Amino acid sequence: MIRRAGKWTLVASALLLAAPAAAQDAEEMAAWQEYMTPGEEHQQLAAGAGEWRQELTFWMAPGTPPQEATSTSSVEAILGGRYIAEEMTGTMMGMPFEGRGTFGYDNAKDQHFMTWVDNMGTGLMVGWGVLEGENKVTYSGTFVDPATGEDKPFRTVVTEVDADHMIMEMYVPAPDGSGEFKNMEIHSYRETP
Repeated sequence: MIRRAGKWTLVASALLLAAPAAAQDAEEMAAWQEYMTPGEEHQQLAAGAGEWRQELTFWMAPGTPPQEATSTSSVEAILGGRYIAEEMTGTMMGMPFEGRGTFGYDNAKDQHFMTWVDNMGTGLMVGWGVLEGENKVTYSGTFVDPATGEDKPFRTVVTEVDADHMIMEMYVPAPDGSGEFKNMEIHSYRETP
């Protein structure tokens, strides 16, 4: 009888230990479900899908004359509407330009994010952003300075003027260390949805 009671005690103990684990598994599963489900922020990003014409203005340093360029972008919602991917082509500083960006919203962090790569370098720009009002996201992040190999901060402000006009302004550190300056502004105009 003692032997049998010991067996039941062992079974009861195993069940008691399994109950919190099962509850924890259910909580984790619910959290993952919430994390992976696209929401309103993702729908807003997906509304930017389409073909865009862009007018670029950029400055090499504060007080220098602006340079201008044009480009086009193809933007599509990917992975079930969780992200948007941008493919940009054009000419910059007299050279062919290609860039690729990914933009998304992290449900767990409650933050927007962006990544960018292009043929003017071999590094990766990563920024995290916050929504300001209903039509503006400000991203802050880093990119590598090829002269030093060290990360430098950047700030990018994306403003939706209306459904067919976006403005992106990029700010980087001034060469003399006096703060930041706007080194790029891009006006994007939707050509087709």
